[in-house]
Formats: sequence, structure tokens, C-alpha cells
Amino acid sequence: MSNAANDNHSGSFSHAFLPGLILGLVIGAVAGAFLPDFIGGSKIPTPSGEITPRDAGPRDGETPMTEEDIQGLIDEAEDAAEDTADQAGDAADDLLNDAETPPSGG
Repeated sequence: MSNAANDNHSGSFSHAFLPGLILGLVIGAVAGAFLPDFIGGSKIPTPSGEITPRDAGPRDGETPMTEEDIQGLIDEAEDAAEDTADQAGDAADDLLNDAETPPSGG
């Protein structure tokens, strides 16, 4: 008779506690991923178009970037992206060539 009582308790444990534990972990993970951003404040600009202190411009002691500086950064980023794309294309070609070449030896 004691075995039947123990089976009943372990069955209720696995039917009630484990799904609740899993559900709690999932909800906690989602809340931990999104709540800090919501609590941190709005990232939406103010409707009146006012400049907030975060968007006010360069910090103390910094000089604002000129158009030439900005264009130079854009050009560097484009060159780096083009180099990365070329490397990725070369790697893809190498993989295709390796896949088409039959294995040697045997």
C-alpha cells in the first residue's frame, strides 16, 4: 500500500511542479531579455522635436566631426565591407570547388 501512495505523490510532482518550473524559466528568460530595455526609458524621440541631453551633440572637450571625417568613415566601412564580401565569395568558390572535386586515393 505504501508503494501506491509514493507513486501517487511522485506522479503529482511531475504533473504539477515540472511544467510550472519550465514555464517559469521561459517567462523569466523572456522578461530578463526585454524588461531592462523597457525600464531603461523611451528611445523614441520627443514629439515636439526637442533635443534631449543624450542627443545634444559632442561631449565636453570633443570636437564635432566634419563632413570630410564622416565621409572618410563611410568610405572605410564600404571598403571593409567590400573586402569581406570578396573574402566570403572566395571562400564559397573554394568550398564549391572542393565539393565538385572527387576524393583522391582509396
